[in-house]
Amino acid sequence: MALALSGSSALRAALASLAPARGYAASAASGAMRRAAAAAEGAAAGEAKEAGRGAAAEISWVPDPVTGHYRPANWAAAADPADLRAAHLARA
Repeated sequence: MALALSGSSALRAALASLAPARGYAASAASGAMRRAAAAAEGAAAGEAKEAGRGAAAEISWVPDPVTGHYRPANWAAAADPADLRAAHLARA
């Protein structure tokens, strides 16, 4: 019986009537909410950019004593894992 009804248009019509259809009003409302959320995120991102510009202006570039290339003054050299392991084992 299910095989006979699976291809019928009556079954599709019955299932379509059971499923709630999203009309224009629901789509328009969700679009408006998305735009409002995007505008709020954009405003927060703009404030963060302005704060970042002030911090970026304070960073000076100095020559690296090892390579001679310029780098930010607040940059810390990467720690070598082998050196960290040796220091840890020496402590234990």
